Amino acid sequence: MIDFIKIKITDETLINEVWNNNILVYEGKSEKRFDDEIKELVTKSYKNLYFTKYQNRLEIKGSIHCYFNDEPHNANDFYISDCIDTIIEIKTIFNLDLNKCYLINLEYAVNINPNILVSDLILNLIYHEKRPFNRPKNFDYKIAGNEAYKQIKAYDKSVQFPNHCNNTFRFEVKTKQAKFIHSLGLFTLQNLTDMNYYNALINSLLNEWENILLFDKSKTIDDKFFNTNFWEDILKNGNRNKFNNQKKLYLKKLGADNLHTKIKRQIERKAQLLKSVQIPTTINLETAQYKISL
Repeated sequence: MIDFIKIKITDETLINEVWNNNILVYEGKSEKRFDDEIKELVTKSYKNLYFTKYQNRLEIKGSIHCYFNDEPHNANDFYISDCIDTIIEIKTIFNLDLNKCYLINLEYAVNINPNILVSDLILNLIYHEKRPFNRPKNFDYKIAGNEAYKQIKAYDKSVQFPNHCNNTFRFEVKTKQAKFIHSLGLFTLQNLTDMNYYNALINSLLNEWENILLFDKSKTIDDKFFNTNFWEDILKNGNRNKFNNQKKLYLKKLGADNLHTKIKRQIERKAQLLKSVQIPTTINLETAQYKISL
């Protein structure tokens, strides 16, 4: 469920302990302007995690999903239990006090396999709240919102990683602001070692999907609802509530068995699956520790 994270450490003792760990590999130097002064920054790495030392803090960033896979892809399901184990592994390697590792960037998502082509699904994503979806890249990818507070991303993961999945839709929330992370009840890496905190991420994904306007052209209703100009004109000329009222009317005309609702159910089922403990597909019966009684 969780992919990219960025944390900051401000405790000087912990910074020095992490920074001087011999497992880190020197990556290089860069310069960044702070007020009217240019400071030199040094970056080190371990696997796909990058450690950058500032004057008063240490930042660590990277995809913990890719870290878990030990290869640069996040096309498979990342169970919450595996995420927790990964964070604990990183904690052990660097002797981290997770309560002193503050979350400042976060990406969380689910991958699902819809019953329609992902390319068609993405094509018909029109708005998130009142922000239009844009297509900034060549492959099937859309994003709503460019601000640091919150971005909604939707794309075809199977185009990005064709060797790892097929017709896979990824729905993702990205934030670069601690304020939004705090609104989820998350503050430190320690929170992400507790299964209960992931309920907020699941609810967030479902709420963000609920705010999406998706054209469902499998339904026969007034064509105006499938015209982007209709929705643009409402936003330009209508009152504050007209967009939401027309969206409710549109969903009512689609009926309960509509594409938006079907995708929401899939997101919910996948999120609940990721909360379960992954059971290995291959079990060595000679070393098995437990028996299942039927």
